[in-house]
Amino acid sequence: MAKLERGDVKLMISRTQIDQVLKVYKTEKTFKVVSGEKGLSRSRQDGIRLSFTGQDVERIKELVNKQPDIRQDRVDPLLKEVEKGEYSVHPKSIADKLVGRLLVDKIR
Repeated sequence: MAKLERGDVKLMISRTQIDQVLKVYKTEKTFKVVSGEKGLSRSRQDGIRLSFTGQDVERIKELVNKQPDIRQDRVDPLLKEVEKGEYSVHPKSIADKLVGRLLVDKIR
């Protein structure tokens, strides 16, 4: 895994977004289309099958829910910087994160 530097872009996916994706996979497992064009039989059906089974979805959801809400491996180094008085944050990076999160929430 590559080391992330300050300013690198990171993807933030909330548990709510994961639940929404899983819900779609659960409810729309199979799609069937009946063609009504001339020359094609009405009984002809095209299908699509998603690769996730219900068991897959439950297993993914279980794994996600097992993840801690607080990533102590990320918090500890920052806490040390704060305690030493060496931690600094650029106002632009805070604004970027706030706007980015607002846009992600707006899309939902």
